[in-house]
Amino acid sequence: MRERIRKIIPIAGLLILVILFSLTTGGKFFTWQNFQNIIMQASIALVAAVGTVFVMAHNNLDFSLGGACALASVLAYLCSGGNLWLFCVFAVVFSILCGLFTAVVHIYGKVPAFMGGLCLMFAGRGVAQTMAASKYMIIAKSSVLNNFWVFLGVVAVVFGVGYFLFNYTKLGKYQKLIGTNPKATELSGVNVNKYKTLAFVVSGITLGIACSLALSRSLAVTGNTGLNLETDVLLALSLGGISMAGGSATRIRSAIIGVLTYYILNNGMLLWGMNPDYVDIVKAVFFLATVSISIDRSEYDLIA
Repeated sequence: MRERIRKIIPIAGLLILVILFSLTTGGKFFTWQNFQNIIMQASIALVAAVGTVFVMAHNNLDFSLGGACALASVLAYLCSGGNLWLFCVFAVVFSILCGLFTAVVHIYGKVPAFMGGLCLMFAGRGVAQTMAASKYMIIAKSSVLNNFWVFLGVVAVVFGVGYFLFNYTKLGKYQKLIGTNPKATELSGVNVNKYKTLAFVVSGITLGIACSLALSRSLAVTGNTGLNLETDVLLALSLGGISMAGGSATRIRSAIIGVLTYYILNNGMLLWGMNPDYVDIVKAVFFLATVSISIDRSEYDLIA
């Protein structure tokens, strides 16, 4: 019974928010324009979250997302010569390299992935802010991507491909096996290091796509590119009920449920006219309440 409730809570929380804001915003929430706003605001985090699920499935956390997004965007700008489509290609390439950096530090340096990610986050943020202080990094015609149907199409393709890979291929299934018991998985003949590395590559690909979406929103690479992306993604996945210990309990649906919950909550409170100073407080209370109910505490039995 407890397990069933834990699985239902994230979906129930999302539905409750939709109903609540539909009834209390004077019709402002349930409009086509507001739906478009939510999707476009949530798309960047949702795309990045799909790749992050692969990393979390084998029991790792990647805190590099925001800094890696900034670093990849700066390098892509420098290599693209201001061409939008070259920027998109290079953004994916450099994001993959950022993912490989974290993988190498973790696997061969025997350092927890989140520590390598933190180093990359700070380095990437520093590079982006330094470059932004000396020049305007504008990509011509980047506004052509700033379109609801483009964002929706990208989200649908990324989530669809991610769902297939995670549930129906070795790439996803082995991540869950590694998260459940890495030693047993290795003894069964699975190349654990290889599949961990591939998880970071997948995360890099989705992050590169997120970089292009972020560019289309800001029209330029700035010192704030990707700011707080790692926090938004990890909080959203937690709201979606993802297993922090990885393993077989990890579900990629946590990405779409959690990200939508996170951004609908933010959108609804703004429609209420709530003082922005209080928005984060309410979000923190809602997050704590949801996670306290839905979290699987058996993951922490050994720690206790």
